[in-house]
Amino acid sequence: MRNSCISYLEEKLQLDRFDVVKLLLSGLAFFFVIGAYSILRSFKTSIFVAFVGVEYEPYAKVVSILITIPAMLAYAKIIDQVKKHQAVYYFLGFYVALTLLFAYLFIHPTYGVSNTMASPYRLLGWMFEIFMDLFQALIVGTFWSFVSSVSTPNFASRGYGLIVACSRVGGMFTTALSWIILETMPMFSISISTVIAAVFLIMAIYCVYLLKRWIPLSHLHGYEAAYKVDQKNEREHKKTGIFEGLRLVLTEPYVLGVFGLVFSFEVINIIFDYQLHILMVVETSGHIINMSKFMLIYTGTFQALSLLFAVFGTSQMIRRFGVQKCLLVMPIVTIFMAILPMLYPKLAMLFVVMVVIRALNYGFNDPLREILFIPTIKDIQFKSKAWIGSFGRTFAKTAGSSLNILATQSPYFVIAMQSMFSVALAIVWACIGIMVGKKYLKTIATNTVIGEKKNT
Repeated sequence: MRNSCISYLEEKLQLDRFDVVKLLLSGLAFFFVIGAYSILRSFKTSIFVAFVGVEYEPYAKVVSILITIPAMLAYAKIIDQVKKHQAVYYFLGFYVALTLLFAYLFIHPTYGVSNTMASPYRLLGWMFEIFMDLFQALIVGTFWSFVSSVSTPNFASRGYGLIVACSRVGGMFTTALSWIILETMPMFSISISTVIAAVFLIMAIYCVYLLKRWIPLSHLHGYEAAYKVDQKNEREHKKTGIFEGLRLVLTEPYVLGVFGLVFSFEVINIIFDYQLHILMVVETSGHIINMSKFMLIYTGTFQALSLLFAVFGTSQMIRRFGVQKCLLVMPIVTIFMAILPMLYPKLAMLFVVMVVIRALNYGFNDPLREILFIPTIKDIQFKSKAWIGSFGRTFAKTAGSSLNILATQSPYFVIAMQSMFSVALAIVWACIGIMVGKKYLKTIATNTVIGEKKNT
């Protein structure tokens, strides 16, 4: 049965057997990673709002920046000391321990869910918010950095869509499971679901271990030109330092362009996400279980839609239209979606807008953006990407949150102003996409490596 499945995928995707096994294990690992993330992300908002208060949510992004900088310096130091697959083990293992700690604290009678008094001094709410803000960079980002480092452009264009599709199934499964747990045993439901998230992260570690064990080294080179540069640097024992990732973001126009793609999405995302949270609090009267249920439904819905994008759109569109043209899809759709809240500023409309934007980002835009890191050196794939995924995202969220602070004054007027701002930013986003896509195509066509000259 297993061999017949592998043979079918070999023929269907035109990949060799080892690449198919690599694809299946990568997809299964990402199934577990996003399964865990979907649970924890759904609780992130409800826990912070119930513990601290919705009015403090914009300020949490400012606090996150202060934590992100030392976290990324530590991340860069670790990346210099370990191999690519070991980085996945370390950071996933670290998050397993923290997730289990949060699961214990959530059932504590004083610090946990039982305490219904919201206060800015409830540190557990702030800690969980920061914990989840770093999840994208330390866990999802590190996983994708590893996958990109062992992927060729051909493998990425044919397989990334399926890897993302597997992850969306994981997200749908865990959100549905958590919703059932909240419905049947509300007293301990959040802690139980958090433990399940920790188990999923452990399973992701095991999948990466199997991938490293079963796939020969010859099929783990990824983009050959970048692999040779990285091997040369390792032989010469070149130490690039903890600030190298940030330096490459600031000095390499291509990497700065990728930062611009992430920044543009995150600013628009945080603007409408906060509006959704405000209206959700009103509809649920701020009850933590009801808010958690709403967020699970919301997360499960965009996971389901992103699954459709991943299965029926991502790989096919990349192969047919190419990376450069596909980079324009997300900003163009965002322009149209940003106009809708101006016409109907209600929870139902914001729900639809955010589901579409998030689904398209996770199901189509994220794997497309990961392909951009393939023709780059290891320092860009891991260090620069971590800075973009953590500090860059947090900085973008802080910028968006500065506009959200105004929402307490006149929310409907602010929604209209934020929509117009989002349209303008999406236009800039599209221009950046054109330039980054052009550079990617030129790099692949000439078999060169981005970041090579400044590291040799």
